[in-house]
Amino acid sequence: MPVSPDLELFLREQLQGRVRTRPMFGGFGLYLGEKPAGYLFNDALYLRRLPALGPLLDFLPERPPAEPPVRGAQPYWRIEPDLWEDPDWLLDLLRAASEAAPPRRPRRPRRAKTPAEH
Repeated sequence: MPVSPDLELFLREQLQGRVRTRPMFGGFGLYLGEKPAGYLFNDALYLRRLPALGPLLDFLPERPPAEPPVRGAQPYWRIEPDLWEDPDWLLDLLRAASEAAPPRRPRRPRRAKTPAEH
């Protein structure tokens, strides 16, 4: 599940700072703006299996494998690093994933502490 720091740096350099990463569950979450676009786990990029990504994956000889990035998760498309060489295609793929992702749920406000809890 760990991600090589060199691979995370390579991805950020390929995208020339247009994506930001945050450590998450032993890997990294990729964000365009405030919306998640994908995840780095097991030295690969994982993207949700969204219909909006289909046309961008059609040029590949075969669809990327669908597998869960972590145990118990739903299957995601696994995009291997050898497909990251075209930064425009990669950014289009991440942008489509980000735009098709559902909006973030608002966080619940924290419960105020009572005097007995201090």
